Amino acid sequence: MICVICKTGTCKPGKTHFSVFVKDAFVVVKNVDAMICDNCGEAYYDAATTDYIQAQVELGYNATEEVEVMKV
Repeated sequence: MICVICKTGTCKPGKTHFSVFVKDAFVVVKNVDAMICDNCGEAYYDAATTDYIQAQVELGYNATEEVEVMKV
């Protein structure tokens, strides 16, 4: 599959982290299966993975606590 973003990279199976702001929280889902562009790093998810991400984001949002210090 050719990347639709950079139009030059080839997408290959791999793992990535998905992050999103939900209302007032930042949620990260780690080690998600994806097709990842070897040129620009854009990640593409299939339907099952998208459902998994959505469920994990909802769980993560509901379990969040406000933190003062974050490891970067």
